[in-house]
Amino acid sequence: MIKKYGIHITVIVALALLALFLNQYKSGTTLGRHETNFAVANQEKIDQITICDNDGTVILTRENGYWTLNSRHEVREKGVEMLLQTLGRLRAAGPAPLSVGGELDEKFGKESTRIDIRTGRRVRTFLAYSEGRQSPTYILRQGSGRAFVAEVVGFSGHVASLFVTDENYWRTNILFNYQINDIAEILVCHKDSGEDSFILRQSPDREFSLYSYPEGVQRESPNDSLVIRYLANYFLVPFERYAEQGERTLIDSLVNAEPDHLIKVTGYDGSDTEVFFHKIIRGVQGGGSSPEFDLFRLHALIDNRSEMIVVPWHSVDLLLRSASYFYPENR
Repeated sequence: MIKKYGIHITVIVALALLALFLNQYKSGTTLGRHETNFAVANQEKIDQITICDNDGTVILTRENGYWTLNSRHEVREKGVEMLLQTLGRLRAAGPAPLSVGGELDEKFGKESTRIDIRTGRRVRTFLAYSEGRQSPTYILRQGSGRAFVAEVVGFSGHVASLFVTDENYWRTNILFNYQINDIAEILVCHKDSGEDSFILRQSPDREFSLYSYPEGVQRESPNDSLVIRYLANYFLVPFERYAEQGERTLIDSLVNAEPDHLIKVTGYDGSDTEVFFHKIIRGVQGGGSSPEFDLFRLHALIDNRSEMIVVPWHSVDLLLRSASYFYPENR
């Protein structure tokens, strides 16, 4: 009898020890929720996102439903939408290999990108690091000692590339954005065709008048339907991109040069948008002295000529009309 119960006791003890071992093993190998919880469940509650690396810092802030960049620029909405989706789908695919553990500690300290996500009074912080586009992205939650391989559900590209610290990536690429009734005056100047330059004015009760520029002499009344069609072209006019560093060396020379075209739009709210267009010289024709111009793009100076952008011709060709456009017999 004693022998029989002894066998049972031995089995029970063995099972208990096995259960204890498995529990300890599971506790030691399971990824902790705090360490792996990178996704933000409620992106609509995020107030601010700060992305910082050795190249710069961007601070995206939501106020009254609108996002601003570094407290001074409008933000490209699609860029923010992609970032919010990234934060909602970010997760740990698995722990970083032990073979790179020591190296990662140093990289996270010197070369990583820091992401701070503020929701109310709560701030969640993690670091992201990758050696390049062909290498995995590693992420480390602040307060955690373990790094993980990052992945974004539904995205097969390079995760680290989604956390951008270049201001120009986040800034809006809208050149003009006016509704017809918002426009009080438009000035269009063509350097090589003075007779085609004009000032178009719209009264509050939608009466249109046209003037020569720079003389300011009133011309005969323009065709209303053509004016309305023209004004409609100033809604959501995009440009291609901000000038790259090499192109920006031209700013000083362009500031001191007469623009090939000028557009200044004044709104009834007192705001105005002034854009100075310059043809892009690609070289010289046939080895001679005549310049060869880019047929598809223009350089433009905005923000009091402190910023340089590249504008496709097709974005502004309907804006760079001549005064004769507004008279049907001259079309």
